[in-house]
Amino acid sequence: MAPPAQTALEKPPAPDLPPEEGQILIAPDSPVVRLPVELDVSVAVADFRVRNLLALEPGQVIESQWGQGQDVPLACGEVRLAWSEFEVVDSQLAVRLTRLI
Repeated sequence: MAPPAQTALEKPPAPDLPPEEGQILIAPDSPVVRLPVELDVSVAVADFRVRNLLALEPGQVIESQWGQGQDVPLACGEVRLAWSEFEVVDSQLAVRLTRLI
């Protein structure tokens, strides 16, 4: 009698290899693509302290170390996913993806 076939859950994990250029890691029709993911966009601000945060007022502008038009990193946890830029859409600050990593 032949051993039963392994299911997807029983298969050993695939090695953690970097993706090939242009390779799609998750199929667009997979249910996984609908899972919510929290993304972080971090912008370095020089000499910013808690007292500066507490003193912020609506509409106040803070200077960052990123120049206008420069891409900023977009990450999920510790994993950098893409580069992005800030944009104002309907009076809200938005992040536009400029290139995927």
